[in-house]
Amino acid sequence: MEIKDLSDFKSEEIDKLMDKIPFFKELKVQTGGHLGLLLDTSCIVELQPGEVIMQRGDRGSWLYFLIKGSLAVYLDDPGSSKPLNRITPGELFGDLALLCDHERKATVAAEAGKKNALLFAIDFKPFGDLLNFDKVDLITKLAFYRTMVHSIRWRLEVNRMANPSHPLALELRRVPTFKGEKNSESELKSIHEQAQFLASMLDRWNSSSE
Repeated sequence: MEIKDLSDFKSEEIDKLMDKIPFFKELKVQTGGHLGLLLDTSCIVELQPGEVIMQRGDRGSWLYFLIKGSLAVYLDDPGSSKPLNRITPGELFGDLALLCDHERKATVAAEAGKKNALLFAIDFKPFGDLLNFDKVDLITKLAFYRTMVHSIRWRLEVNRMANPSHPLALELRRVPTFKGEKNSESELKSIHEQAQFLASMLDRWNSSSE
C-alpha cells in the first residue's frame, strides 16, 4: 500500500481526480469555501492486487472513493471466502460504519489478478457535529450528505432489483423526504436523517445475506 500526499500532485492532476468524484464535482460548482480544508485532510491510496484497505471489525473515520481499478468486498479475510460484491470506479465505501457508528462490517481489498487500485481517501473527523460549521460549512455538508444518500440509495436499488421480494424492499417507499427551504439547516438535518435511515436499511440487508 502506498499513501500519497496531495501536495505531491500538480493542481491540474488533483482537479482531474476530483472530477471523478461526485461530491467534489458538486462542491466545486456550489462553493469553494472549505474545499481546501477537505483536501488538507485527504490523500491518495494506491493498492497492489490483493492488498486490504478496510478490515472487518475495525473502526475508522476514513471514507473512500474508488478512482481506478476494482475492489472486492468480503465478509472476512479475502483468502477464506468468496467476494460478497465488487466496488467499481466512482463508488464510495466506508460510509455505513460512519453513519451507523459501528465497526466495519466487511473487509475490502484490491482484486487479486487485476491492476493496482487507486483511491481518494477523506478523513471524516473535520466534519464534527452535524450543526457545527466552524470547520466545514453548511453548503459543504449538504453536498456531502446528498452524495451519501445517492450512493446508498443506488446500492439499495441494486439489491431490490436482484431480490424484489425481500422484506426490506418495501421500506424504500418509506424513506423520509424534505419539502422545506433548500440549502438550510433544516434540509441538512433531513438529509442526514435520510442517510442514516438508508444506511441502517442497507446494513440490515447486508446482514441478512451473510
